[in-house]
Amino acid sequence: MTLKEIAAKAGVSVATVSYVLNDSAKVSDETKQRVEQIIKETGYRSNILAKSLRKNRTNIIGIIVEDVTVWHTPYIIDGINELAEEKGYQTILSNLRLLSKIDDNFQDISKYQKDIDRAVDILLGMQVDGIIYVGMHDRPIPHIIKDVHKEVVYCYCYTFGEGSSVRYSNQRTSYELTKLFLEKGHKKFGVVKGLETSEPAALRFRGIKKALDEAGIQLEEKNIVTGDWKYKTAKEQVVGMLTQKECPDAIIAMNDEMAMGVMKAAEELNIEVPRELSVCGFDNADIVHYTNPKLTTVERPLQEMGYRSMDILLNKIENDAGEDISITLPCEIIQGDTICDMNT
Repeated sequence: MTLKEIAAKAGVSVATVSYVLNDSAKVSDETKQRVEQIIKETGYRSNILAKSLRKNRTNIIGIIVEDVTVWHTPYIIDGINELAEEKGYQTILSNLRLLSKIDDNFQDISKYQKDIDRAVDILLGMQVDGIIYVGMHDRPIPHIIKDVHKEVVYCYCYTFGEGSSVRYSNQRTSYELTKLFLEKGHKKFGVVKGLETSEPAALRFRGIKKALDEAGIQLEEKNIVTGDWKYKTAKEQVVGMLTQKECPDAIIAMNDEMAMGVMKAAEELNIEVPRELSVCGFDNADIVHYTNPKLTTVERPLQEMGYRSMDILLNKIENDAGEDISITLPCEIIQGDTICDMNT
């Protein structure tokens, strides 16, 4: 069914049908109702893409995610879609499914360049106005989206010299978290790090060290263990730290899962949290709501990251803002019940 056929059936001009479709006030209520009834009966659907192409813009944004099953990704997507809804844009999602392919071996992403190129080509074929690329781990990535002649924003990852990016604060947050322990009188620290190859782990460690150095407190090597972000490994590795004669009175774990491993190890060694050992995590994962005592952790601004990524992209598209920008959003410390105030 075409506009011309609907117009003939309704006894009006094609222009009148167009006015009805665009909710124009130029048409009387009676005519509008008649045309809308015919549209409903015929199941007519406006060709939004063709209409948009005439304006040289589709109001469609492509989202490429490295893996939609990584737990932070849906929150970022929701933030993107929140602003898309406000601004009258639609989004198309492409899931690369990289978690099962590369796991923590992020350097292997180059092996899947063809998959990335295919996802980009499909989105460009759908005439998207721009692309947001969402990483599954905050890190630098190679120039994987090349010569697309579209605006690109990277979220939860970044690249050099090509596209804007939105990230969250690792170093500053870990610095503030360590300061919280110091304010509560802690002096003997242990750290459960993330993977050595992880940039967030390196930045978080730098923040911890800066706070301790400023306080004149030395972090002993024997009280530093390197985990793999997993509960089991952290639980096993921290036992040696907790069974030495002078064990830490505070352990900073670089994510919530490892923090729970620390708490379980303490429980099995009859070390009471937080009276004898203070613990914190990072990420504010859903699991922290089930810890007893409730774990002190860090909330990353995931939804805001998505929202801001979309905001940057639309500003570049609509206002021709040519210069790329990179922003780092602050995190929020969520105080639970796992840090003891030793000053009282």
